[in-house]
Amino acid sequence: MYKPQSSIKSLKHQEISCHENFTILCWNVAKLTLHSSYQEYLKSIIEDDSVDILLLQEVKKSLATELELCDYSYILSPNIQTNKHIFGVLTAFKISCEDELSLLTKKRELSYATHKVTLITRHKISQDDELVIVNLHAINFVKNSDFHTELENIRLTIKSHKGPMIVAGDFNTWNVKRVEFLREFTYDLSLTEVCFNDNSKQKKVFTNCLDYIFYRGLELIASKVIDAKKISDHNPIVATFKL
Repeated sequence: MYKPQSSIKSLKHQEISCHENFTILCWNVAKLTLHSSYQEYLKSIIEDDSVDILLLQEVKKSLATELELCDYSYILSPNIQTNKHIFGVLTAFKISCEDELSLLTKKRELSYATHKVTLITRHKISQDDELVIVNLHAINFVKNSDFHTELENIRLTIKSHKGPMIVAGDFNTWNVKRVEFLREFTYDLSLTEVCFNDNSKQKKVFTNCLDYIFYRGLELIASKVIDAKKISDHNPIVATFKL
């Protein structure tokens, strides 16, 4: 495995601004993006729920072919690259993207000595304001103090933005200390957690949820967890917002 060189992107909607109401889907897809069953299921969710923005973790892409993404613009921020594939987090949308930034963790995970990655994108919502979206897959298999340091690095990177913000992904918050650090992170950024009526479908380890959507400067309209029929070991979480 090699350290990735750069993001892969396709921006096709640079003249389109963010809609007043929009729906996001957050999902750790467990490297299944090249499987036809995953592609068909994702397409059905997009159609059924009119999903505007996809925040995916553990995406696998062939270096030889394009992604099947239902005509979304996208940015794939990699944490692993091999001779044939690239892996990472992907943010897909049908609106303009003003800027993007990828943050590789400074620490590596023990099992495979790989980094994790966070993708930060900026989307215009008015002449003077932007929506910041943070799509992250938090580092795992390191000391709690290292987890905290990596989360703090993300906070310091986005803290200067004063407008609307969404932070979502797989936070790997499988122990109480990691949950505490996440609460501090969201408090410092004035973020509110999206709650779900039936959180029994959310991915949990030791009763702790791993996947979250947090927001500020937006009105939450609806939220739900989708039972993905074990396509991935995580279920998609969905939220609809109003600017």
